[in-house]
Order: sequence, then structure tokens, then C-alpha cells
Amino acid sequence: MSQPGQTKSKELKIVSKQVITQDAVKGDKRKIQLLYFLKSVGGASEKALVSALYELKEKGIDLGYQFNIIGSNIFSPMIKEDLTTLLYLGLIENDVQSKKLKLTNNGIEFLESQQMDEDFKNQLASVLNDIKMKIQAIDEENRLKMRRKR
Repeated sequence: MSQPGQTKSKELKIVSKQVITQDAVKGDKRKIQLLYFLKSVGGASEKALVSALYELKEKGIDLGYQFNIIGSNIFSPMIKEDLTTLLYLGLIENDVQSKKLKLTNNGIEFLESQQMDEDFKNQLASVLNDIKMKIQAIDEENRLKMRRKR
């Protein structure tokens, strides 16, 4: 309890963040490749996406993300940051029912206006089926876990 004559005050903390625009993403090869990858696989949960990008790195297709592994969990703060940026700009969305991240119409238009490295496209196409199967397995596992909790 406070003493008579003393007042409690709440401090307002102001945190400044740089405003992100689509122009900033235009120059970011990593985010553009992430958008292309999401379009290629047709959407994925965040967990499946991180696992798939780790698998790509293991197969020699490095998008520039660093990964941390604790136990059997793979995570990357860099991917989380990029996804947050793309969600903020409205280039991707989180489907409410399936809990998958997928490109919006704006994201598709934005991606079509960008130049993509043909080597990256070809390398991705060569391993895409394996990666898609892994994503589907992780997403199905998550779906079943969510169903059990209800």
C-alpha cells in the first residue's frame, strides 16, 4: 500500500521502430526468395516453413538464414522477423482455418514484379517435391495435435 501523500505513476515507454515499406523489401533478396518459396509450396505453417528452409540449407540451397537447434526443435529468429515484416506489409497472410502462411493477391503481384535468380528457381524445382512432402507431414501432425486438444 502506498503512503498518504505518495502517488503512483505509470511510465510510458516509447519504442521507435523503422517504418517498413514494400520498397525496402524490393531490395531484400532473402525476403523475395522466401515469398517465392511460399508460393512454390502453396503455403505452410511457420513450424513447417522453418523446417523446410533448414532442409533446403542442408541440401545446399541457402537463403541466408541462421538456424538454432535445441533438442529436436529448429528455430530461426531471422525467419520470424521476415515473416512479421511480410505479414505487416500484407504480402502474406495467416489462414485462420488451416493456420498456414500463404501469399496474398498483393504478394503474388509483388513477386511477379520482381526479378528472380534462375539458378535459385532451378535448384528449388529439383528438390521441391521432397520439401513439399515434409511440409505436408509437419502440417498434418500439427493439425492432428490441435484436433486432440479440442
